Formats: sequence, structure tokens, C-alpha cells
Amino acid sequence: MHLYIIRHGQTEFNIGEPRFRGQHDIPLSNVGVQQAEAIALALKSIPLDSIYYSRLQRAKITAEIIKKFHPTAQFIEEPHLITLNFGDWQGKFHKDVFKSVEERKRWYTNPNTFLIPNGETFYDILSRVHRLLLQLRYHSEPETHVALITHRIVIIHILLYLFKLDPSHFWDFHVNTASITQIDYNPDNTFRLVKLNKTTHLENLV
Repeated sequence: MHLYIIRHGQTEFNIGEPRFRGQHDIPLSNVGVQQAEAIALALKSIPLDSIYYSRLQRAKITAEIIKKFHPTAQFIEEPHLITLNFGDWQGKFHKDVFKSVEERKRWYTNPNTFLIPNGETFYDILSRVHRLLLQLRYHSEPETHVALITHRIVIIHILLYLFKLDPSHFWDFHVNTASITQIDYNPDNTFRLVKLNKTTHLENLV
């Protein structure tokens, strides 16, 4: 199975002062739409059999733009691709959540140690990723081409899961908006990382 794991295009929450997006349902910015169109062109020659997407509109709109070049591909909203629920932190700036330099530093070193009020943990995402990959392996043939349009936290947890790393390694990976990561995933649960955080398709955007 050939997996093309795509982070949605840019939103207004992806620029400026860092803030927690989570399941706050924000649309793509104008730049984000252009990025999604660039992703679609980059994947145009790939014979996608299925396009799975998170229900949040920044992912769904990215997926809809990709689908224009793949009208016969299955188009499926996938609950396991939803990003982390940041609970009471959702939509807030980092500076308004972290009350000390030590707290902020801990977020960027051991984010899995936080218990987010009314939110989820990184282990909840790992559990979703586990179920997602089992489901894809069960329903896909070895040469199936599958696109997953999702969020940074989910993509990084897919990598953590495959490399058998715990969430404390979250910041060891970097995934840009509108990037493409390709993984060839075998029936015996082995895999090959073909591309990581590919963004060359964005180079001509103004």
C-alpha cells in the first residue's frame, strides 16, 4: 500500500503568534487554497484509489481540491484522522496557556506529560493511528494508492507509531503545512519511508 500523507493547507491560525488549533474548525486561508491546488498538481499523476480526510474543513477542502484530478477515487471522511482535541486550550494563544517559561519549555520537550483540561492526550492520537493503520491494511491491496489528508499531530503520530517511538519524541519530526509524506506500507507491517515533509511543489507560490 502506497500512503500519501498530506497536511492540510495554511489557515490564519498557522501564521503569527503560536496558538492551539486542535478541533477548532477554521477554514483555509487564500494561501492555503493555493497550497492545496499545488498539492493536487503534485499528485495528479498518482493513480489514487482512495482519498481519506479529516472532517475539519481545512482538511476536507484540501481533499476536495485534490479529488478534482481523481474523480473515480473513493472519497471518505475518516474519524481516525481528526486531530487532537485541545479542550480548554483550543483557539488560545500559547502565551495565554503557559503561565511560566518552564511550562512552555516542557511543552516543547515533553508535550505528552500535559493533561489538557477537557482535552485529549497524545496517547489518544496513537490509539487512533493504530486503529487507522489496521483498518487500511485490512481493506487495501498491496499496490493500492491511498491519500490521507489530515493534521500535523496525526502525521507525526503515524511516524512515531511506525518507528515505535513514544510521544516524548514528538518534536523530533517537523511537518509543514501542505507537505506530502509518502510511506510504502507492506502487508507484513514493514514499511519504507519514501518522502518526508516534501514541499517542493510549493516553491512557485507567491
